[in-house]
Amino acid sequence: MTEDQGYDDGLDELTGADGPWDWDQIPADQDFVYYGPLRLPAIAHMKVRAEIDPSNDKCGAVSVKIADCQVQLQVLAAPRGTGQWTQTRRTITERLRPAGEIHVTEGRFGPEIEARLTRKNKQGEDVMIPMRFFGPEGDRWLLKAAAMGPSVHEDSTRERIADFLSRCAVERGPQPMIAGTVLVLDFPRFRKDGDEPQTEQAGADSAS
Repeated sequence: MTEDQGYDDGLDELTGADGPWDWDQIPADQDFVYYGPLRLPAIAHMKVRAEIDPSNDKCGAVSVKIADCQVQLQVLAAPRGTGQWTQTRRTITERLRPAGEIHVTEGRFGPEIEARLTRKNKQGEDVMIPMRFFGPEGDRWLLKAAAMGPSVHEDSTRERIADFLSRCAVERGPQPMIAGTVLVLDFPRFRKDGDEPQTEQAGADSAS
């Protein structure tokens, strides 16, 4: 079921902006929920899941419900003066191509990976898994978004995901990091108007 069909993802009347922003360039009228270096737009009923790596008890990603999709967000370090999405996109494509059909298409933030993967379900039957990867970039960071859900390739869902990403912000920090390093996230530290997003903890299940 898509947003147009009445799916409630908790994001209300989401509209696009001109982000994602570097933290020192955010508009003055925007409020955020802090997940360490990743800042999500402060939407009271947003459905968020923190993904915890059981090997170190650290959070490397959060997943947000958008339309009928789960969108996993990670912040990766990027080299100064060059992007990280090209290399990351190549790595994702090479890893996924044996499992299904892969295309690269243009989107709001540049190239996107459109994937239709074939996997076995518990009954041993082949099922098709639609996925889409977005890679908006900023100053020495990449915001990687891996989306999975029935309508992920529909224009309305793609636009809704892009609208959400355009309202995020990243505080990369000055410390040197190897390109491609996944930044550790924190649990939310900010509440707006007495509400807070619906945040759950889950074991790490990276789509990257």
